[in-house]
Amino acid sequence: VTRQYQPDNGDIAITNLLAGIDKMRATYFGDKNRFAIRYIPGYKTKGSNYYYAFLHLVLSGQIIGDSNESCFLLSWLASMKELLNRIQERSEVMESGEFRDRSDEEIFELIWKANQLEDEFDLTYDYLPILDSSVWAACHLSIDETTDAWLITVTKEKDDLKFIWKGWRDPCPEDRIDKIYSVRIERELVIKTIKNCIHQLEKEYKQYPEMG
Repeated sequence: VTRQYQPDNGDIAITNLLAGIDKMRATYFGDKNRFAIRYIPGYKTKGSNYYYAFLHLVLSGQIIGDSNESCFLLSWLASMKELLNRIQERSEVMESGEFRDRSDEEIFELIWKANQLEDEFDLTYDYLPILDSSVWAACHLSIDETTDAWLITVTKEKDDLKFIWKGWRDPCPEDRIDKIYSVRIERELVIKTIKNCIHQLEKEYKQYPEMG
């Protein structure tokens, strides 16, 4: 006998939450016209320690990722704490003499080329040197599934950080795929933004409603 699945109250609650995300008021940490983190509180799955929230980078006014896509909160926090440590305590690893006097496109290509096989190289930039893979490790940025549709780099320029990003695949808007964007921001603003966001999350996520 085949029985039709009937969602329980927890499933219905999650469905209703996801359906209403666009109508919920997001909190922005930082300057959403330059560098910010967009946050909408989420939920905890029933009988587990799995917490989910809606967290997205905002670079130069662009929300990176699908604004309706949630993330696994503890993994997101771990990635952001690693990024914070990198730019606060080890920012020199995000510098290279090869970046000087280069265009955004060239810097972006130098970083990704450092982690590619030879048959993956973009022949347009065949003249660029192949840097050590440690450059890619230090300068590429991947937080979680919300950033998977973009290729993102971050480098240090004096007391600032430069983010360069390129649309890659869906759910990136089609008109931004294969286009390069960049923004240069004071390093201290990025540090403050991430710290404020982490502080708020750690203060409240254990109070999320239980669903599912």
